[in-house]
Amino acid sequence: MNTTLVIGHKNPDTDSICSSYCYAHLKNLLDQDNTYEPGRCGNLNRQTKFVFDTLGVAPPKFYKDIHPRVSDIMTENVVTIDANEPVFRVMKNIDELKIRISPVVADNRFLGIVSMIEMANFFIPDDVSRKPEYLFRIDNFPRVLKGRFLKSGVVDEFFGELVIGAMPFERSVRHLAALSPQKTVLVVGKRSDIIAYAVEKQLPAIVITGAEPGEHLESDIDFSSYEGWVFLSEMETAETFRRLMLSTPTKSIMYSGIPSVSRDDYVEHARDILMKIDHRGLPVLSGDSLVGIITRSDLLKKKQKKLILMDHNEPGQAIDGAEAAEICEIIDHHRLGVIKTRTPIYVYAKPVGSTCTLVYQLYKINGVLIERDIASLLLAGILSDTAILRSPTTTHEDVVAVDDCARLSGLNPDDFGIEIFRATESIKMRDPESVVTSDFKIYREFNVGVGIGQAEVVTLDNVYETRDALLPVMNKIAHTKGLAWVMLLVTDIVKQDSILLATDFPEAEHHLGYARIDANIYSLPGVLSRKKQLLPEILRVLEEMSGERP
Repeated sequence: MNTTLVIGHKNPDTDSICSSYCYAHLKNLLDQDNTYEPGRCGNLNRQTKFVFDTLGVAPPKFYKDIHPRVSDIMTENVVTIDANEPVFRVMKNIDELKIRISPVVADNRFLGIVSMIEMANFFIPDDVSRKPEYLFRIDNFPRVLKGRFLKSGVVDEFFGELVIGAMPFERSVRHLAALSPQKTVLVVGKRSDIIAYAVEKQLPAIVITGAEPGEHLESDIDFSSYEGWVFLSEMETAETFRRLMLSTPTKSIMYSGIPSVSRDDYVEHARDILMKIDHRGLPVLSGDSLVGIITRSDLLKKKQKKLILMDHNEPGQAIDGAEAAEICEIIDHHRLGVIKTRTPIYVYAKPVGSTCTLVYQLYKINGVLIERDIASLLLAGILSDTAILRSPTTTHEDVVAVDDCARLSGLNPDDFGIEIFRATESIKMRDPESVVTSDFKIYREFNVGVGIGQAEVVTLDNVYETRDALLPVMNKIAHTKGLAWVMLLVTDIVKQDSILLATDFPEAEHHLGYARIDANIYSLPGVLSRKKQLLPEILRVLEEMSGERP
């Protein structure tokens, strides 16, 4: 099942977040073969938080960006190997399942990996002149050998050497005597004399080869004083020796120093690590638990995120990483920017006052009943974006949507609208950066970058007091974003007037058709809409500056 993210613009306002939530809900009802998840790419402002808290609805999940993550391409259903499983099992997995890298786990904890590199080091050690020493775990004997235990010993796990008792008795004794008895596993046929010597020296384990099914050797050899293990192998000596070597627990040859990544790490981060190491895969961990692996083959996958853009259509306003995603739909009421898509897509755009009005219409077009919570959220989005239907962007379609959503939700639109705007904190009490950036959009026209924020208030009296705190923030944004002009439109929704606070831009200021009332402050009587009233004026100024004429 594919998941599509339904998300609004950066620095989202109430309309952006409410429309994303409600449209994702509609899409999930219409297309039950796929999943649509509402999201936001910015913090909830106080007004939007008030709306969702008041209605008892959980707001959409926050997404910093949608750049490809490890979770998008990693292999999740990983065949793991228990730390105590024999190396023989790793070889079987390589042969039968074509697995190149085996994560090693114990009690759901990731410990390390075994790959072809570790297997090669196991079979061909660096120092071939030394007799190899193996970790023996007695539980693994019946896992690799056909046979049974004749006698149980005391020590369950130990390091030791493998010795075949194939030489004449005298030479075999001399050879065994030169070794450490506590670290020797004897592999021998039915040689009573050599077995008796091993019993006397209390070797930790004796493996007797060529045994018949159900055969007993107690009558031939006295094991009563022996404290080690006796295993009867039904395989011949050479094969028994080979398999005992492969009985060593996987933990004894694993590599525990391999770097790891998390599900949320960027794919580029994982790629950088993989290019620097010899191994072809990395474990993906959550804490110390394995949740997947990412291999060099996984890096070749081209898995795009799917997006539906709400309340915007310009690249600069989209969530970071949108350029690499598949844009499936655009639902918007702004001017067309327009973001480029690789294939034809569904676009529903109209010059109405709110994207929530468009979502309301899509419910109606598709004949879907609007539930009370959805009607309440749509109502909040429309009232917020149209300044309780007082904005010049308000259309008859917005009025129809508000009337119907008010009826369905049982809310009085005037009272609810006033509550929504009262929840917006005075700009004097807010952090200056949040005042400027909470509803901030960037426009690049005529080779000039302009940023315009908007703050809606119930009085303009605080603008002059906060100017000295806001302007440094605006200048900083201009510098970091590469903008020539940054503005903040402060709108009194009660008196339906605005004041424009702007950074210095002498080349443009003398073109501006608004009265300058103080340093960096302009009076905009009757202006409520950034989109419909302020932006056209700014674009006109930029056009005049460029020397172009309509």
